[in-house]
Amino acid sequence: MGQQKSSELAKVTNSGAILLGNIFEVDSFAGKPVRVVSHFHSDHTILLSKSGKFASHILATPATIEALPLMGFSLPEDKLLPLEYGRSIKFGEDSLVLVKSSHVIGSAQVLVETVDGSRVGYTGDFKFPGTKIMSDLDVLIIDATYGEETMVRPFKNEVDILFSDLVSELLSKGKPVIVKGYHGKLQEAMHIMRRFGVEAPFILPEKVYELTKLAEKHGLKVGNYFREGSEEAVEAIKGGWFVYLNHANSRKKTPFVASEVVLTGWFFSSPLKKIYENGSGERWVVALSDHADFEDTLYYVEEARPKKILIDAFRSSREIAEAFAKSVLRRLGKEAVVMPDSHGIEEED
Repeated sequence: MGQQKSSELAKVTNSGAILLGNIFEVDSFAGKPVRVVSHFHSDHTILLSKSGKFASHILATPATIEALPLMGFSLPEDKLLPLEYGRSIKFGEDSLVLVKSSHVIGSAQVLVETVDGSRVGYTGDFKFPGTKIMSDLDVLIIDATYGEETMVRPFKNEVDILFSDLVSELLSKGKPVIVKGYHGKLQEAMHIMRRFGVEAPFILPEKVYELTKLAEKHGLKVGNYFREGSEEAVEAIKGGWFVYLNHANSRKKTPFVASEVVLTGWFFSSPLKKIYENGSGERWVVALSDHADFEDTLYYVEEARPKKILIDAFRSSREIAEAFAKSVLRRLGKEAVVMPDSHGIEEED
């Protein structure tokens, strides 16, 4: 590490901003010249409109830049700066690279190198496979949404096919299926179902449809999906063989009777659980997550071997972050600092 102290190089503020080096604020507002958006989920776009007024640039991957208007943000176009993974860009005396992560379409880790050669990185939300581990860091700020030792999914390598088989089985019973989850996860769920043989058409509300078009543009394979209300969607609904995908928080009433599958990361005892079955259909919970579990989060720290570790407690509970810090000390013999002092907010998963 150079002459700057680690406390000056990286921190998590009480407003949820990740500060890296001297120039960059990530995922919330802190009055820095450049705002970086790791991905489009709401707990990572905090006070983005305020950053749009004060920052000189708003930087993210091309997919995230294109997703922001779909999520309701109206930002100055001359400030939007799309940056591809792996390309270095310099502001002042600090340089920044967006590093590939697996979470939702366009999600990225943030790596900053300061003028004195110090390297600081922020994982944002991530899972394996598909996330590149940043190494040779002076400071690592890591997400630990599932940082308690009990938060392990031993079935994580099988859940994709089990989820797809469940949807196929429910469709075979003569009723359509509703799948509910968060934006980004819904697109991944569609890709998974196609990979494992679900051929039924997908019917999508407006925002889900637009995000799916964006996901396909940036490489996710879905196919055979239709905007709700379109002629193709109306015909598919008449046929009764389709999957309707909607946001987890939607209270919209559908004009058809269907079984329901809810996607959640907060489930560790089994990959699938039937909640009930009645004349209208069945309701299931599936443990499909876009976050690393405890084992994967610990693995990241072990492989990265940073000189200093900060745990983001703003986007998960402080209790879970502190539990992860204790595990890092006990398992890896490394001190980890929990930041900030606030209790944080609930993560979309």
